[in-house]
Amino acid sequence: MDEAVRLLREQVLLSNQCLEKIKALKEVLQAENKGANIVAAVQSLEPALLEIAKLEKKKRDFLQKQSAKDMRTFISQMPPSEAWEILVHLFHRAQEFEQSLHREIIAATLLLEQGKKYVDYNINIMTRTMASNIYTQEAAESESQRGIKMFDSSV
Repeated sequence: MDEAVRLLREQVLLSNQCLEKIKALKEVLQAENKGANIVAAVQSLEPALLEIAKLEKKKRDFLQKQSAKDMRTFISQMPPSEAWEILVHLFHRAQEFEQSLHREIIAATLLLEQGKKYVDYNINIMTRTMASNIYTQEAAESESQRGIKMFDSSV
């Protein structure tokens, strides 16, 4: 049971750390469109996400040893005690953080999609073409609305 408590504590701490970094990323996405700051915010989030992935592997290994499909099943198999109450409390805290992380990730994803649409729109205005996900010569020829090409040598 001590290992389960340790794993859940670590999950709560890492989830809190990720939540703070995702909120910081969301603030950067809302405040400005400077790529360098967005890249820095994403890079600061990556180590925490890697640690969460490692923790999930540890949890899977632990649950496999305990013959439980998930932490909820493991907790329900334990007899009530003081350690069990701590385990239940940590489990609920971890669930709350997971829900908060899910909401923040959805919000950040929407902001990224809006940013992409903004960039595509401005490219369309500047080049008078329909922006596609991949800018290739074939796409430019088929989607161009100009009579004269932008980099035509006769212009």
